[in-house]
Amino acid sequence: MVEAIGIDLGGTKISAARVDGEGRILARKKVDTRAEEGAAAVIKRIVDLAASMKTPSVRAVGIGSPGQIDHEKGLLAGEAVNIPGARRLDICSPVRDELKVPCFADNDGNVAAMAEAWIGAGRGEKVVLMLTLGTGIGGGAVIEGAVYRGAKNFVAEFGHMSVEVEGRICPCGNRGCLERYASASAVARSACERLRVIPPPDSVLMAMCGGDPSAVTAKMVCDAARGGDALASGVFDEACLYLGVGIGNLINIFNPSCVVVGGGMSLAGDILFSRIHKVLNAGRAYPPIMAAAKVVPAELGEDSGVIGAAKVALDAADRRDPGARV
Repeated sequence: MVEAIGIDLGGTKISAARVDGEGRILARKKVDTRAEEGAAAVIKRIVDLAASMKTPSVRAVGIGSPGQIDHEKGLLAGEAVNIPGARRLDICSPVRDELKVPCFADNDGNVAAMAEAWIGAGRGEKVVLMLTLGTGIGGGAVIEGAVYRGAKNFVAEFGHMSVEVEGRICPCGNRGCLERYASASAVARSACERLRVIPPPDSVLMAMCGGDPSAVTAKMVCDAARGGDALASGVFDEACLYLGVGIGNLINIFNPSCVVVGGGMSLAGDILFSRIHKVLNAGRAYPPIMAAAKVVPAELGEDSGVIGAAKVALDAADRRDPGARV
């Protein structure tokens, strides 16, 4: 059975897995990124990790990373998000040279979407979109089994969709970006601001953060909202309103059969998804298109990065040598 190695280049950890052609993880390893040591050291760790997992059945290596990725050239096209100071970093050639197999790179949102479309919550679906709700909002689009990258590899910046014309300023330079309202960091920030203005008496959320609004996390907000805390419920309702609006826009544009929501905040479960569906059912997506789409939680968790990277690598290797897969 043909295999690939999938690598997830994170800010604190580099995860790797050897994955077979059915999406099963056969082996896995993880090392610290230690980005402060510089690009060369990080790339050496990637190479060493991949080499330690290689078997004769490994046909390709795939790497998922945040940022704009030149998929064809294997470059982090702009500044490397996880490696301060590194620009236009070639992360594939060193792996290719050492392991003597093809190596491909892609955006982490794309590979996560690919994993969910392949063997996760979107398996069997024709058009799968994925949003990842974390510090920001990332995502990916998989259409008929292939990642949709657009003309310049900028597709699926879903978090930078403007949902408020004169809204909050985003570090990207725009106003009103979705991730300024519906990401985990936005939820925590909004709750912190409200607690500081008018701390409600007997607030469950204030007790959770030990009386320090700056210590509030999105998980605390979710838990407090689930417990009936009025302030937390208000914050969460607002985030889900914007998230529902954003998902509705994506449904109208892409006409997907499945929208997968992942990332840490998706673990909130029904308290999140019931609110999203309420917004969507209120007409935020064109009804005939909305009727064809389901919005569901991701299934693969942290494994989506390595599984999706392996799948992207296998597919790219197939395109280059269609007869090589056994």
